[in-house]
Amino acid sequence: MAEKQKTVRIRIPRLSPKQEDVFVSVNDYTCIVKRGVEVEVPEFVAEVLRHQEEMLETIALFEDQHQ
Repeated sequence: MAEKQKTVRIRIPRLSPKQEDVFVSVNDYTCIVKRGVEVEVPEFVAEVLRHQEEMLETIALFEDQHQ
């Protein structure tokens, strides 16, 4: 029997009306996370999204320093 994954509630902000929802794929699990609403996702999906945000911040800092 498959082990039930622990879930967490997250909310990805919608910063503009044209922003699309977020596609996440981890191994054989895929989902689309709707922006602007609180949703429940497996912990590993939330972790992937946290890492994405960290990398986007790193890119922004790098670009600011090299302009």
